[in-house]
Amino acid sequence: MPTSNNPFEQIILPTQAPSAWPPAPIYWVILGAMLMLLALLVWLFKQHQKKQKKTKQALVALKQLRQQATPRFAELNQLLKGLALQYYPRHQVASLTGEAWFNFIQAHHTGSTPLFGEQTQFCQRLYQQPSMCDEQDFKSVSHWIKGFPAQVKRLKKSTSVDQSLTGQHHV
Repeated sequence: MPTSNNPFEQIILPTQAPSAWPPAPIYWVILGAMLMLLALLVWLFKQHQKKQKKTKQALVALKQLRQQATPRFAELNQLLKGLALQYYPRHQVASLTGEAWFNFIQAHHTGSTPLFGEQTQFCQRLYQQPSMCDEQDFKSVSHWIKGFPAQVKRLKKSTSVDQSLTGQHHV
């Protein structure tokens, strides 16, 4: 037996290198968090595409309505109500007519001027039998459709903030 003063001679090397598998628990936690983050990103992306699809479909329907020989104001109104029904519950939007519907449209309008003129003018055009659409109507509705999702988000956020401040919550 060698008895030297070198302490490293007494070290016994392992016969097998340590394995990297299974990984430490922290790596499992990190992997789980990354998978959940990836799933969240995929879900958010799909939700965004779904909203964009609704807007694109409404714009395509508007274009088809514009190409008709005699587009009627009531058909334009149906397009707006159909888009609103895709974002709001049926009981909240479907029953709106006349003044209430005009106010709903204006509340979701990004411009400073009323979308279809004054309220009385809107109601007359809506319920008048041969009311046709003009180019200004199509431009206004196109602008309204493009801004509608952002307005919905803004109004829902402000409504929830108002309800939380006043302590009122609807079930």
